[in-house]
Amino acid sequence: MAVTANQIVKKQEGCVRSYPVAAVHIYEGTLVFLTAAGYATDVTATGVNGFVGIAKEEVDNSAGSAGDLSIEVWVEGDFELTVTGGAQAEVGSIVYGDDNYACVFAIGSTSVPIGRCVKHVSSTKAIVEIRPKGVGALPVAALTTVTIADAAGTPDYALSALTTSSPYGLATAAEAITLLYVIKNLQERVLALENRIL
Repeated sequence: MAVTANQIVKKQEGCVRSYPVAAVHIYEGTLVFLTAAGYATDVTATGVNGFVGIAKEEVDNSAGSAGDLSIEVWVEGDFELTVTGGAQAEVGSIVYGDDNYACVFAIGSTSVPIGRCVKHVSSTKAIVEIRPKGVGALPVAALTTVTIADAAGTPDYALSALTTSSPYGLATAAEAITLLYVIKNLQERVLALENRIL
């Protein structure tokens, strides 16, 4: 319901958030992730847990039950993080957390996006602008973009009906070539969109 008067709202100051901790030990200055149950943890769970920030403090809840303790995490800012394969060319690239400390520039089997590289420091250090998502789901590595030997020519978007007998396929080479160029265009556009969102 819309209001027509000033409202007093509760505000958490600064760029810090607090999360209840799973039954784990989280160390200060490490990457913190959120489980599907809503608890802070130190593992990516093979890309399932979402990144929520950098631990502001050490919290050891390994002997407790989930939620017994809470942790404060930095949710914005630029942080010098440990990376593999750091190079000047990686400035602007998406950075992924592979565990509670190691960061990489390529999607791996345990990766979770954590932000973007904003400055190259060394082959093992980079300044990363963190971008917590709070939701998991491993990004899928992009396939190599289709390379098409045939020139685009005149597109033929009116594709013939497929048949139930050999050769099953499209009626002309122009139809098939057009379809390949559409696939290539979609690959490029999805990649561009992911680079804007992540």
